[in-house]
Amino acid sequence: MAVASRVFERIKGMSVTWFSFNLATSAIVLSTFALGNLEGYQSMLSLARLLAYVNTVTYLIAVILYSIRVVAGWDSFRRVVRSPLQGPFLSTIGIATMMLSLDWSLVLGNIVVAEAFFYIGLLVHTLLFIVIMYFLERHPGIEVHYMNPGWYMPAVGNVLVPYVGMILAGKGVPVSKSLLGIYLGAGTLMWTALFAIWLYRAIFFSPPPARLMATTWINLAPPAVIPLSYEALLGFTPSVYQSLYREAIHGAASPVMVKLLTSMFDFFYYTFWGTAGLLFALVIAITASHVRNRDIEFAESWWAFVFPLAAYSISTIHLYLHHPEDKWLVYYVWLLYILAWIAYLVTTTLTLYYEYAEIVKGEPEEKLPKIARPLPEDLVEQRR
Repeated sequence: MAVASRVFERIKGMSVTWFSFNLATSAIVLSTFALGNLEGYQSMLSLARLLAYVNTVTYLIAVILYSIRVVAGWDSFRRVVRSPLQGPFLSTIGIATMMLSLDWSLVLGNIVVAEAFFYIGLLVHTLLFIVIMYFLERHPGIEVHYMNPGWYMPAVGNVLVPYVGMILAGKGVPVSKSLLGIYLGAGTLMWTALFAIWLYRAIFFSPPPARLMATTWINLAPPAVIPLSYEALLGFTPSVYQSLYREAIHGAASPVMVKLLTSMFDFFYYTFWGTAGLLFALVIAITASHVRNRDIEFAESWWAFVFPLAAYSISTIHLYLHHPEDKWLVYYVWLLYILAWIAYLVTTTLTLYYEYAEIVKGEPEEKLPKIARPLPEDLVEQRR
């Protein structure tokens, strides 16, 4: 009975970051599928399909539990929505839903299910985006030290929309290209502005506490996804590029036109993908600093390690398919992919351990190992 009571209390206090598990798993699924196709490994394709099914089941469970959490703890949920720290993370729900659309369209090949996940995710994301931005704008006391890369989540959702939409459009789903362009433009400019604020906060104010260190890796996500969306909207996917290149070689297409299209693609792609590359080196240095100081603490925000790494690996695969002469990109992809898997397995293990210790064993927080303590609800006063 005590366990059941603790389960219900845990559900009432359930964090939206549980959807980050689905977001991370989808990213692992898609990167595994993309790398498996690149290298011709059937075992990786089979693993991607298995994980896609598992991810769908866990997503549906998370939806049910979080719905109970919203109804049973409506007042606390309203506080989360209004919070400048926790509110932006609600975008994870819509993003995780749209990522499942990619799982079902690319990996499992079921367009009907993929279309349903896309439009549900698009609706949820749009509503949450408006609500989150409204309360951020109307909040009476936001200061610059509140800012953390978790604020990028609404922007990440926006720049993901055109990529998912164009994948479905290529498979016969009616999607408005102009509507997708609205999301891409809004998401790109929003991330650019917030990134500038993050740099300002990081340079001129004290850095975020160690428990928010993982969110620094979210910096990789927007510049990794943005070039994929531009590529999709331009209709200049690797297969199209390679087809045009072959036609130019055989005189069926103008070499000048192919060169112009390649230059336009490279302009967008290198601007953002290159930014992600430098940010990758930066966040590794920041993480190494925390390791050296021995102040790393596990928190639910550790899911932020996985999606950016996997998304960046997929973005790098697409770049390689456009520029196969750069062989080193394949090794770079494997590095990102392996790091994503390490982060995924470690975070999953620690999350399950913490849940077991709290719910089944009923251990109070102060008796848990430091690495297994959850993210505090309010970090505002930790860093003034």
